Amino acid sequence: MQHANLPAHAEGRKATWFELFFDLVFVVAVAQLAGSFSHHYDWAGAGIFVFGLLVIWWCWLGHTFFATRLDEDSPGQRGLGLVQILAVAWMAYGATDLSGARAWVFASGVAAFKLLLACAYGMGWRWRGARGLIRTYAAIYVVQAALWAGSLALPATTRWMLWSAALVLDLGTPWLVARYTHQVPPHPEHLPERFGLFTIILLGEGMAATVHALDHGPALTARAVFAALGAALLNFMVWIGYFDRSRAQRERDVTDRSAGRDLRLWAYAHVPLYLGLAGLSAGTVHAAGHDVLSRSAQWIFVGGVASVMLGLTLLGAASTAGANLRLRRAGPHVVIAALFVAAASIVDIANPALLFLASAGVFVLQLAVARGGQPR
Repeated sequence: MQHANLPAHAEGRKATWFELFFDLVFVVAVAQLAGSFSHHYDWAGAGIFVFGLLVIWWCWLGHTFFATRLDEDSPGQRGLGLVQILAVAWMAYGATDLSGARAWVFASGVAAFKLLLACAYGMGWRWRGARGLIRTYAAIYVVQAALWAGSLALPATTRWMLWSAALVLDLGTPWLVARYTHQVPPHPEHLPERFGLFTIILLGEGMAATVHALDHGPALTARAVFAALGAALLNFMVWIGYFDRSRAQRERDVTDRSAGRDLRLWAYAHVPLYLGLAGLSAGTVHAAGHDVLSRSAQWIFVGGVASVMLGLTLLGAASTAGANLRLRRAGPHVVIAALFVAAASIVDIANPALLFLASAGVFVLQLAVARGGQPR
C-alpha cells in the first residue's frame, strides 16, 4: 500500500488531455529542429541536431516524470503548464538556428522551462514522503536554469560550454535521484503510456516527412517517391519493433532498487530510438532532393538506422528478466547492427532508393530475430 505522505497512484490512470496538448507542442520543436537538419545534412548539422534534440527531449522527460508522480491536474498546475508550453514554443522558434542569431531564443526558452519545472516541484512540497526527491529535482533545475540564462550574454564558445554542462546534468539526473526511484515510484501504467504516445507522435512526424519528400520540388520525381515509400516502410517496422516485438509500452512497476535500474535502462533506451527516428525524418527529406548522396550523408543515414536498432534492442533487454537472458536476446541484434555498419563502411550506397532498401532489409532481419526470441 502506498505511503500516506505520497500521492496515490490512481488505478488505470491515462494521459490527460492537457498532457496530449503538451506533447504536441514539443513535437513542433522537434519538427523545427529536424527541418533545419534536413537542410544542413552534414556532420556539423548532425552534431547540432543531436545536441538540440537531447535538450528538448530532456525537458519533456523532466515534465513527464513530474507529472507521473505529482501531477493532480489542478488549476494551478495547468496554469503553470500553459506557461511552460509558451516556453517550448519559444524554444521551437530558436531551434532552427542553434548556432546563429536565434541561439539566445533557444537558451532563454530552456532557462524559462527549467525554472518553471523547479516551481512545479515546489508546488508539491506538501507531500512529505517525496520531499527528498522534490528538493533534488528542484535544485538541479534551478542550477540548469542559471546555466542557460547565464549563457545569453556570452560569446559562442563559452555559451556552448555552459549548455554542455547543463546537458551533462540532464544526462546524470536519473542517477542523482536513483535512491528515490522506488521510494517515490512513477505510475506503472501512466509512464509507459506517455513514452508510447511520444513514440507514436515521432512516428507521425516520420510520416509527415514522407509527404514533405513527395512535395520536395515543383514536380513529383521518382527519387521522391522512393524516399517516401522507403521512409514509410521504415516507420511501419519501427512501430512493430516498439509495440509488438520489444513491447516497450508494458507496465513498469518499480518496487525495489533492481526495478529502478531496469526503469533507467528502459528510459535511456529511448534516447537512441528518438534520435534515430527524428534523424531519419530529416534524412528522408534530404534524400528526396538528391539523385546521389554524399558519403557523409550516407553515414549519417546509416547512423540513424543503427541508432533506432540500438534503441529497440535496449528496450527489449529492459523488458527481459535476468542478465543472461538479456544478453542472449540482445546479442543477435548487436551483431546485425554491427554488420550493417561494417557493410556501409565498405560499400558506397550513393543511390537513396538502394540505401532505403538496404535499411529496410536490416530492419526485417532484426524484427525476425526479435520474434524468434520472444518468450512463448
